[in-house]
Amino acid sequence: MSAGKEKGYPGFQIGTSFLLVIFVIICLVLLGVLSLSGALRDKGYSDKAAEKTKLYYAAVSKAQHKLGEIDKTLSGIEKKGDGYEVYLEDAEKAASGLEGVACMRDGESIVLSYKVPIRDSQSLFVEVEVIDPEKGNGTYKIVKWQEESETVWEEEGTLPVLQFDD
Repeated sequence: MSAGKEKGYPGFQIGTSFLLVIFVIICLVLLGVLSLSGALRDKGYSDKAAEKTKLYYAAVSKAQHKLGEIDKTLSGIEKKGDGYEVYLEDAEKAASGLEGVACMRDGESIVLSYKVPIRDSQSLFVEVEVIDPEKGNGTYKIVKWQEESETVWEEEGTLPVLQFDD
């Protein structure tokens, strides 16, 4: 047996395994922090979406109540048998008494419109056309029910993308 040879450790030392464990722990902590920040950002987005949905459906409820007032008003008009033109005149007089409802006469039709605010920059716009109740389809039909912006976008200025010096 040779006395000059000692058994050495392989190239993988205890310090190397300790550094590998530290690296794995740092990676796991970093992954956890990134996951937490993504979850918080998603929670913020979903909170904003829930608030917008809540405000929208509150406005829809108010618009439905206003539509109920219009329906009650139009249903209360007596059909005198004098024709659709007389009915439209009576409907126009009755609708002018409703608060917040604009009445527009266009030839042989009347369009009633109103806005319900959703928030400062948005509102729900509703247009209802008065129809002949003798035809059996009710007293009105909804022409428009849409969300509209109350603010007008204005261009602040131009960007000097291409400048030619002559």
